Amino acid sequence: MDFEIIIKPDAEVDLDEAVLWYETELGGLGIRFYNCFENALDRIVKNPNAFIEISPEIRRIIIKQFPYKVFYSVSGNKIFVIGVMHAKRSSRFIKRRLERI
Repeated sequence: MDFEIIIKPDAEVDLDEAVLWYETELGGLGIRFYNCFENALDRIVKNPNAFIEISPEIRRIIIKQFPYKVFYSVSGNKIFVIGVMHAKRSSRFIKRRLERI
């Protein structure tokens, strides 16, 4: 099945902030982070149900080489990215995010 990836606006903000932070830490690191994020999306598309289910219909994948998690849901042939969060951030963050979707 071919999947369409939809990155929700809040997740876009999360991603932009992470890329910007890494880029200001070291030139080129933000691009590397973004490429690893894209790699995580590719892994999701290949097998969306392979990753940890943290609540009904919400799954999580860890971005390789970076301490970030991508939260997503699958509905039909669509994958909705709902958050990109640092691994040390409180789980309350994603719970509040889920309440808004």
